[in-house]
Amino acid sequence: MISLLMLSAVSVVADDDVFTVATLNVDGLPTHILGININPDGPGGETWRTGGYLAQKGYDIIGVQEDFNYDEELRTPLEMTHNFGEWQGEIDFDFSNVFDVLFRGGRFSTDGLRMFWRKQHILESEETTAWNDSYGKFDHCWDAIVIKGFHRCEMTLSSGLQVVVYDMHMDASTDFDEAMGNDGGDIDARRSQWVQLREEVLARLDERPVILLGDMNSLYPRDSIQALFIDPINATGQHEVSDTWVEYELGGQYPAVGSGDRNVAYANGEVLDKILYINPVIGTRLKLEAYRLGTDYTYDDGTPMGDHYPVSATFSIERESSSGISSVRSESPSAVYSLDGRRQHRLLRGLNIVRDGKGRTRKVIVR
Repeated sequence: MISLLMLSAVSVVADDDVFTVATLNVDGLPTHILGININPDGPGGETWRTGGYLAQKGYDIIGVQEDFNYDEELRTPLEMTHNFGEWQGEIDFDFSNVFDVLFRGGRFSTDGLRMFWRKQHILESEETTAWNDSYGKFDHCWDAIVIKGFHRCEMTLSSGLQVVVYDMHMDASTDFDEAMGNDGGDIDARRSQWVQLREEVLARLDERPVILLGDMNSLYPRDSIQALFIDPINATGQHEVSDTWVEYELGGQYPAVGSGDRNVAYANGEVLDKILYINPVIGTRLKLEAYRLGTDYTYDDGTPMGDHYPVSATFSIERESSSGISSVRSESPSAVYSLDGRRQHRLLRGLNIVRDGKGRTRKVIVR
C-alpha cells in the first residue's frame, strides 16, 4: 500500500499549456559605414533569413538584441505569425547625430531590443529601462555608444497564464581584453547591471512567473551571477530562480566563480545568451521541459548566420487552484496504482497514484 500522506495532488492538462521562448542576438549592426566594412560577419541584408528561421521554429515568445539597421528584414518574415513590441530605431548616421556622439558625449538613441510573440498571445504592457552604468565608448566593444538596457513586458498567453518577460543586452568585453586581464571595467559594468536588474525584479515580484532572457554577456566562471542575482531572490523564501541551461544540462549545479575558463563561452557548454525564470513558491509555476542551443542557425553551407546561436527553452505550466490541486503536463510513469493500492497498466480516468522513474509518488487526476 502507498501512503497517501506522502503524495502531492496534480492534474494532467492539455498540450496548450506548453510554450517556447527564445533569445537571439541578431547582429544587426550596419555592415558598412562610409564605405568601411565594420561588421564583416554580420548578416546585413540577409537578415530576412534570420526572420525566416525564427518564424519556421514557431517560438511563442522571442527576445532579440542588436536589432539595429535591418529591422524590416528581420520583422517581415515574422509578421504573418507574430506581433511585435517597441523598437527604438536604427543607428542613425546623420551628421548631427555622429557629431553629438563623437564630440558632445551623446549616444545613438536606440537599444536594439525587440520582442515578438505569436498572435494568439496578448501583450498587456511594455516598458523600456536603460542601464545605470555602461563601460567603453570607443573601446571595450563600444557598449556606451548606444543606450543599452532592458524591456519589461507583461503578457497573457493563450492558455490564460500571465507572465512577465524581460529582454536585455548587457555589456560585452573583447576577446583581447579578456585574454590580457583588461576587462575589469566590463565586469564591473555587468555587476552593476545584474544588481539593477535584481532590484527591479525584487520590487515588482508577485504571483506571476517571470522569464528573463537576452544576451547577458555573462559566464558563471567569471561573473558572480549566482551571488548577485539568484541567491538574493531565492533568499526571500517567496520565489525561486532557475537558469534553464544549468537546470537542464548540469542538474541545477551552478559553476563556481573561478572554475574552468573564465573567458571562453562553450568551454563547459555555457554561452553568453541565457534564459532564466522565476517561480513563486506557492501558486502557478513554470516547469522546464527542454533547453536548446540552435546550432542549425546556419546558411546552406553550414556557416553561422551570425556570431550567436539562438537559445530556446520549452516550458509547461503547473497550475494551482483554490483547492490546492496543481496542474502539470503528464509524464510517462514507471508505475500506476489505484487509490486502494492495486497496480494499473496505465493512467485511468479519475484519481491515480503515480510513481515516476526517480521513485517519487503523487496523485494524478485524468479528466
